[in-house]
Amino acid sequence: MHMIYLPYSDDIRYPEEVHVTSDDAPRATDEQIKKASNIFKRIDLINFSACQFANPALQRHYGILEALALGEDEMPDIKDETLPDEEGLSKPGVANAIEEFKTSVYGENYDQEEAEAAAGKASRGNASKKRKEVTDAAAQISAAYDWAELADNGKLKEMTTVELRSYLTAHDLPVSGKKDVLISRILTHLGK
Repeated sequence: MHMIYLPYSDDIRYPEEVHVTSDDAPRATDEQIKKASNIFKRIDLINFSACQFANPALQRHYGILEALALGEDEMPDIKDETLPDEEGLSKPGVANAIEEFKTSVYGENYDQEEAEAAAGKASRGNASKKRKEVTDAAAQISAAYDWAELADNGKLKEMTTVELRSYLTAHDLPVSGKKDVLISRILTHLGK
């Protein structure tokens, strides 16, 4: 039996289209370019071609399909050839060239762990700002109603779940569940 693999559109990659140049991107200095070319001279790139690396997700998919078609019990282990060569990068000449390049780009006193921590704080700060904006918007929607009066008159059932959730969000209460659950949560919060 012969099988001919037809490529998916994911198999055909055009990486140059992904990396669009931008005017605000910082330009490399001549020293940084020399340090980067020094890294490539030290890394063993004989017979290298970007086309020789298969998409690991698709190769795993093909392997599972093949195993299912052949009735095999075990799924094949697919080697991810896109991962870096740890052994080759840990050679002293290559490691020194990489450190020189990092120093030329980031400077002498660059601490990668501090930079990652600062980036994490910035993203957490943005998330908390967004949460606050959502809570403020829900509070504005919620303020348009007299919730105690609606609860007394039994008109909470006539309201939409979006309106009910705005009250719950404004008061930091859980917003999950069906409409009846939301109403009972509001009544409990109002003490009714």
